[in-house]
Parts: sequence; C-alpha cells; structure tokens
Amino acid sequence: MIRFGTGGWRDIIGENFTFDNVRRFSQGVAEQIIQQGKKGQGVVIGYDNRFMAEEFSKSAAEVFAGNNIKVILLTPSVPTPLVNFVTKEKNAAAGLTFTASHNPHIYNGIKYVCEGGLPATEEVTSNLEKSINNIPIEDIKKLSYKKSLSTKLITRRSYTDEFINFIESQLDMDLIKESSIKVLYDPMFGTGVNALLTLLVDTRSNVKIIHDEVDPLFGGRVPAPTESTLWRLMAMMKEGDYDLGIATDGDGDRIAIIDEEGNYVDANEILTILYYYFLEYKKEKGNVVRNISTTHLLDEIAVSYGHQCYEKPVGFKHIAEGMLETKAILGGESSGGITIRGHLLEKDAILSAGILLEMLAHTKMSLRTIREEIVSKFGKRFFKEYSYTYEADDKEFIESIITKVKAEEIYKDELLNYKTYDGVKWEWQDGTWCLVRFSGTEPLLRIMVESPRKQEIDSIIQNVISIIENKVLLNNP
Repeated sequence: MIRFGTGGWRDIIGENFTFDNVRRFSQGVAEQIIQQGKKGQGVVIGYDNRFMAEEFSKSAAEVFAGNNIKVILLTPSVPTPLVNFVTKEKNAAAGLTFTASHNPHIYNGIKYVCEGGLPATEEVTSNLEKSINNIPIEDIKKLSYKKSLSTKLITRRSYTDEFINFIESQLDMDLIKESSIKVLYDPMFGTGVNALLTLLVDTRSNVKIIHDEVDPLFGGRVPAPTESTLWRLMAMMKEGDYDLGIATDGDGDRIAIIDEEGNYVDANEILTILYYYFLEYKKEKGNVVRNISTTHLLDEIAVSYGHQCYEKPVGFKHIAEGMLETKAILGGESSGGITIRGHLLEKDAILSAGILLEMLAHTKMSLRTIREEIVSKFGKRFFKEYSYTYEADDKEFIESIITKVKAEEIYKDELLNYKTYDGVKWEWQDGTWCLVRFSGTEPLLRIMVESPRKQEIDSIIQNVISIIENKVLLNNP
C-alpha cells in the first residue's frame, strides 16, 4: 500500500518503492489531472541523486505520456525547490520530485506538489492515496520513453538558470558582490550543488566545495545536515579562513550553517537569525510561522517587534497555509525547512543561503557577532531532538502511553500548556517544552526538547524514554 507522509510518499527501495508502485502512483495522479480538466497543463518531474532515481522518474513520465499528458522531465538531477518553481512558472497541473529528502539511502520517494507549486493539502493527498491504491496494475497506461521523446510528450530541459535568476531578483546582488564572502559548501552528495554553486559564483563569493560528487550512498551518512553528519565541514571551518559554512540536504531544500569558528548553527537558530535580520536590519514588518516542533524564541522576537508567531502542525503544507493566512515574512521548521515571503511556498535552501550572504554583506558583521547580538537581546535557548526506534507491534501501545504521561513525571515546573493536536506537547513556565510525536516517514518516535536550561534537556528525554520502556516491558513480559 502507498501511504502519504508529511511531504509525499517514501518507502524502502525494492520493498515497497518499486516500479509497479511508481507507475500506480503516476496513474493515480494522471487520472486526477484528467478528472479536473487540467490535462493540457502537463506535469513537471525531477529527481535527485538516489539509487535509480532517474530510472524511476522516466517510468513515471512514460505513464503520463501514456495518458496523453505532456511531461517536462528536468535534467540533470535537481533540488526539490526547482521542481516547485518550474511547476509554478509553467502552470503545470502537478509536480513530482523523486527523492526521499534526508532519509537514509535505502529509501526513495515522491514529493508531490499541486498547481502553482503549492504543497498538497491533507484532503488532496487523502483522496489521491485512496485512488492510487485502487488501481490494478493492468489498468496502467504507458508509452515508451523513446517514443514519448520523439512525439514530444516528454521534453527534457534544464531550468537551473531561470530558477537562479528568480532567486537573485530577491537579493541585493551588488552588495553581496562587493563583500567577497568566503564560503565553504557541503551539498552532502545531493542535488543542491548545481543551483547553489551557480548562485555563489554569480555573487562573486570565494567558494570551496566538498562532497559534490554523485554518490547514492551519500558517503555512508544520512543526508541530513545535522551536527553529527557535518563533522568534516565543521573541522574545515575551524582550520580554514572562511566567513560561512553552508550545508544542504539530499534534495537541496533544507539548510544548516557553520559559523566562522566552526560552530554548528542549528535550524532553529537559523530561523531566528533570518527573522531578526528582516525585522532589525531590513526594517520589514510581518509575522512568522513555525511548526509545533520549532523554537519558541521566534515567538519572543515577534512580540518584541509588535508581531505574532503562529504555530502549526508538522508538515510544510501547514507552514504554507500559515504564510497565506497571516502574510508572514518567514515560515519554517526545526528540521531546516525555510520559506520566505515573495518566494515559493515551500522550503528552499538555495534562497535561504542567498539571504544569509546578503545579511553578512548588509550588516558587515560576522555570523558569530550576529548570534551574540540576538542572545544579548533575547537570551539563549537550547534544543535537542532524539529519535527513539520502536518495534512496529508496539506503536499503538506507545501511543496510549504518551497520552497518559503526567507533566511532573518529565520535568518539575509549573505546566502552562498541554497540546495533543500533533503528538503530545508539554510547555512549562520557565520556557521549557517537550514534544513527543511519531515520524511520518520512518519507524521512529521523535522526542524534542527546548529549554533555557541546557542541563535539563537530557534528563527530560531520558525520563520520557524510561516511562515508555518500562511500560512496554510490562506489556511484553
């Protein structure tokens, strides 16, 4: 069965992510497009550097061609935001990116976006999921890749230049060019490299790149830009003379940065830095949108400038909805996804990197100095995420445990809020909070904690784990 998560469908290659299921997925989308009378708008398909991603994308294109729907098949491998951009620019009925984002190399997946390059709503994905899973293999239509190319039902094209031109139109390029910023970039063997390198060259930045070759195994790492996976980038920043270290995930939509002293800057802090830059230095006005697992420091910054922070469930489609509803400047999540007003309503590491370059050029300050300035005004928050692996048979029981956990069993402070609309979240008086929720793409329980008291974070996580394990042990003697 094909199941949609927060951004599409992901599964293990060869187990459930197969050519037959890719074709069923594509046939379901094709039938939806035909029912909506949008057949003439066509679709956009892109792929990342994962194992057989190009072959999977071609098999999908054959199905659309078999349904007489034209396909723009992007070449070469591309970052996910570029697919969103082309979907919007070409007024396509839908966009598909073959990627499993930051998941391990054994996964592949399809990110699905709607007309306008917008994330699909739960209603859309729910209906699509039902339709896809009811399609018999023998009902799938397809036209061979070679014949589809000759009849122009499939067109191969690169839109990298158009995408970068669009991003550069939103930056003060002259200011960045004057600054000669020194950048060390790690694309993590992913697809961000072509687009971001083009931007860095255009900004006249002095750039060095590592891990830029194509490797479906991602160098033996998970292609998620975290402190544990970016050890080489951090070491090289400490040893070299660079102003900024940048890393993007496997499909180029999430970002992490390293300061000039080799210190890792997590996604929560990147969001606060960008929001602060827009309000304090660019003098822009506007709210901010974050998901339930993202730093509450955004709330404090917003209030101090007379604005508001809006909290949404996990899933970037909810961030996009919040951006539309509130006309916010910025939206983002603790996993590194960021969207900026006036751009695509999807996460985009390429634009985020450009804004960070502009910030260094505009403020004439080092990243460390900007971080210190924010701490001096708003204090420091510490954040940690722990992924707990569980047995599939225990999931339902663990869900029942979490809803019964008392706040005082985890942390001794006055409880302010208790939320259950996306996992379970406890918020305490001193600014500490803990969120426990199941991953939508892997058999993992995410435990996230933020606190002004760094020493409390590990004990809170351990308290949650101990409660779960003791109950599960009692349930499975």
